[in-house]
Amino acid sequence: MKKKGIIIGCIAAAALVAAAGGVFAWYQNETDLVYKEVYAEAGSDAPDVAEFLKRPEPEASFAKDTKFDMQTPGDYALTVLWKMPVFGQQAFQTTLHITDTTAPVVEAVDEYTVFTYEGEKNPPKAQEFVKSITDVTECKTEFLKDYDFTVGGNFDVTLVVTDAAGNSTEASVPCTVISDSTPPVIEGVKPLEVAQGETISYKKDITVTDDFDENPTLEVDTSEVNADKRGTYNVTYTATDAAGNVATEKTTIHIVSAKIAGATEEAVYAMADGILKEIITDDMGQKEQAKAVFDWVVNNIGYSESAGMDDLLSAAYKGMNYHIGDCTVKQKTAEVMLNRLGSKTWRSKRSGITGDTTGS
Repeated sequence: MKKKGIIIGCIAAAALVAAAGGVFAWYQNETDLVYKEVYAEAGSDAPDVAEFLKRPEPEASFAKDTKFDMQTPGDYALTVLWKMPVFGQQAFQTTLHITDTTAPVVEAVDEYTVFTYEGEKNPPKAQEFVKSITDVTECKTEFLKDYDFTVGGNFDVTLVVTDAAGNSTEASVPCTVISDSTPPVIEGVKPLEVAQGETISYKKDITVTDDFDENPTLEVDTSEVNADKRGTYNVTYTATDAAGNVATEKTTIHIVSAKIAGATEEAVYAMADGILKEIITDDMGQKEQAKAVFDWVVNNIGYSESAGMDDLLSAAYKGMNYHIGDCTVKQKTAEVMLNRLGSKTWRSKRSGITGDTTGS
């Protein structure tokens, strides 16, 4: 009986070992669920957990702390969770390899134009030849070789665009280098005349054009101008294009005295007639009349260099009403008075006083 019990015990033990082996084999088979490595192209859609499973398991999922970036190539360690019958939740480790094997998509400009002076002072950068680059990573744009942008001519420029993974794309752009040696053209420059106190618009009606530069600069040198003092002054216009070509035009500006508002023809003539009535008699000839006018001007208008007037009526008004002025005021006062007498007049360059040319 004892021997029989031993045999039964051995059979039972063998059965247990067999059962355990079977469970282990089943466990091994069931847990062979997740691929150890999965590959995906950068920029593609994020893979679902099902793509990491060797067989469908609806309740499998990524661990909550699972993170990966489909835009950034690299190796990401992931955890897949699955709840097994009997054994409960199991964690499986896998690696997602995000690779970048796609070269950048490059759209280059149709053509590129540069001036020799730009090539010397600020050579073009390779990025300026590109409209757009499409890639999942940062890209570097370079010239295939060194190009000389300081000499006029036409040639193709080859660009090399390389992404972070080392994939590269080449693009070719026709380039024109222009040598600009023609200065701008300044038009509309003419002598100016402005009254004291008026705003001076030096650039009014002035245009500057250039064969290449759409916006050449224009500077006006008015350093010689004294806008508060009557006189004629020099003005210089200087236009410069982007290539440094320079054009100049010179003119003058005549600063004249402002007109006196009350110096109307009616008022001035009335003043002149009143003075003539006092100094002219019926028995005077033209020379005597002219001398009477001359004497009145000399004796009644005090000299002041700063009290000049350019306008005929304003000058005569100042001379007859305020009794002060420079040679111009005296000359114009006499001119108005003699004109009222009907005498032809001339202007003396030496004295500035108007005289009679007809004789008596």
